[in-house]
Amino acid sequence: MSAVDYSGNPNQRTPCVLVLDTSGSMQATTSTGKSRIAELNDGIIALERSLKEDSTALVRVQLAIVSVGGPQDDADMMMDWTDATHFQSFPLTADGSTPLGRGLRIGLQLVEQAKQNLKTSGVSYTRPWMMVITDGEPTDSGEEWSAAVSECKAAEAAKKVEIFAIGVEGANVSKMSEFTSKPPLMLGGMKFKELFVWLSASLSAASRSRPGEKLELPSTDPWRHVGL
Repeated sequence: MSAVDYSGNPNQRTPCVLVLDTSGSMQATTSTGKSRIAELNDGIIALERSLKEDSTALVRVQLAIVSVGGPQDDADMMMDWTDATHFQSFPLTADGSTPLGRGLRIGLQLVEQAKQNLKTSGVSYTRPWMMVITDGEPTDSGEEWSAAVSECKAAEAAKKVEIFAIGVEGANVSKMSEFTSKPPLMLGGMKFKELFVWLSASLSAASRSRPGEKLELPSTDPWRHVGL
């Protein structure tokens, strides 16, 4: 992991790692006529645009991206920690299986690395977020999945990270419920853009709060088919 240079921007940070399903099933066509992966890519573009329109989020929100599946058929960090001001969306390609457990563990590792870098640099931060978006059944071994679930539960219980699970068509809601204490949200109508605009607004609200403060997130009502 490359260390972020905080010398020019010592503002408090709100880190968020996106764990994104890029398995072969994301090639499926939605009711819009686009594939799920195309809708996901459009959503990431919307996230970039929304963050860059918010002067506070621009200097306080940090993002990292983990891809689950894809051409390499593995889970891997696709983007290291990047401040919103430097974030540039890029297209993801769908292929392969869904090693979600491995993706979750990589996400947790990134969270811990970010916190360590922030502490070392003397920069305060709010509790990191990990947003997981998947449409499929995890293909990890039972041992890998169990380890990922245990690590996620322990991290949440210790207030090290807030984990949000978003399921699209085909998602195993029961499996998603295993790794987070929050009820998974189901994304209806492939509303990826609305999801990422909500994420931007929520991260903006979080970035304005003090570490340890209770935060009321923006309502999910605009999603209509998404319930919390």
